[in-house]
Amino acid sequence: MNEILKPRPMPMNFAVIGLSAAIAAGTATWPVRDTPAYVTLRDGSTFSYFEKSLRYGSTAQDFADGVARIYASLLQGQEPLGAEFEAVWDANVADLYES
Repeated sequence: MNEILKPRPMPMNFAVIGLSAAIAAGTATWPVRDTPAYVTLRDGSTFSYFEKSLRYGSTAQDFADGVARIYASLLQGQEPLGAEFEAVWDANVADLYES
């Protein structure tokens, strides 16, 4: 009734020869470009502090200045919490630390 057909595999050397011929024929037909395939435009500055730090490194003074700026900005952002909070803090500060 129904015949089961087994696929006959193509020998590998025919596939390799055919693929190689297709690649060889395809590469010969591509035109040579006179202009590049892409162009990049820079609208902004080309100077980068990050690239400068990679090329020339940074000093310990630069690091210390950066940390000082962080602490200064934290100090500027602090607000007093009020007399009620300070009274609660003073009454319970000893309970925060365990010996």
